[in-house]
Amino acid sequence: MNPSRFLLLLALLQLSSFVISAQQHTINGHISDTETQLPIPHTEVFVSGTTVGVITDSLGNFSMKVPFLPCILVADHVAYESYISTLQNTNELLIKLHKRNFNIEEVHISGKNRRRRNLRFFYTHFIEDYSNKIEVKNDSALIFDRDEMHFTARSNEPLIIENNYLGYRIKLFLEEFTVTSTDGPKGKQIALNSPRGGFITKLKGYHYYETLENEKPDRKSYFNNNRRITYHGSYRHFLKSIYDDEPGKQGYKIFKYPKKIDAAFYQIEEKEPKNQARQYIIVADTLVIQYRFDDDEYPIPAEYLSERDHYNVRKSFIYSTKQPFTIRSNGTSPDPNFIIEGRMDKKNFANSLPEDYTPPKR
Repeated sequence: MNPSRFLLLLALLQLSSFVISAQQHTINGHISDTETQLPIPHTEVFVSGTTVGVITDSLGNFSMKVPFLPCILVADHVAYESYISTLQNTNELLIKLHKRNFNIEEVHISGKNRRRRNLRFFYTHFIEDYSNKIEVKNDSALIFDRDEMHFTARSNEPLIIENNYLGYRIKLFLEEFTVTSTDGPKGKQIALNSPRGGFITKLKGYHYYETLENEKPDRKSYFNNNRRITYHGSYRHFLKSIYDDEPGKQGYKIFKYPKKIDAAFYQIEEKEPKNQARQYIIVADTLVIQYRFDDDEYPIPAEYLSERDHYNVRKSFIYSTKQPFTIRSNGTSPDPNFIIEGRMDKKNFANSLPEDYTPPKR
């Protein structure tokens, strides 16, 4: 089988609509025990999908700047149930946590071979690029459910994923990771072990990135270069070029099918000010996207192509679901309702960038 020939973009607990502001917002809050009303120190509070997070002080208080609103705020403490909420404004937060009930799930020795097989399948689809540099530190927390047509993984504690290619440690609260197989990007579902077709992967959860520069300062330039290479040519970079209305300038050439469609391949549902998100619909059935770049992995603007002896090209396909989706001003999307096949689908979750990552200018 050829894994991940096409990919339905990750459905990471996000918002159905999203507005991103150019300025940061300061959030203050207090966390306490629901029953005792006592403050809970050393609680991790973070914005899902970003590197933004703090720890509560000895009185259960915290203050942090969030990169955009609304956002998904998570408060996590090992002894309590996690708090997850969509944060709409900068009002002071009074968060109360419930004590966690610890249940130890039984592990059957007779299932060891099956678990090893499920782990191999999980890693094949969860970590694809640079798998030798990415490690799930606690894969014993994974729980699998598999039949002929479906594969599902979830975790009974946050997964700790260390990425030594991009320089992040990711804390993932995995609610559900599913793999199915279809006989085409929008075709009917077929058995997972079918020799034809390809896989559709979906992930539901929330997550937080910590950078590894402080732990490995000698690798800072290595991490930064890999992050930049990962960003350029990614679907986020492509969406950024659409938001900026300059795909050609950012290295992209787009072909739409059927060709008879006269309108642009995307449609602005509501045009907002430049510092806010916008709604789009892909009008065409299929988009063929060429990304043109130089030997240093920088995009080549269309206006400079005639001056070059050679350049590199990567090709991707986007299949429309004819559903609206949002693009924020930094190219991220909380609801990417389309299917990708080709090079832009390779940077999967375990090798992903935080939503507050800013690529360097050349």
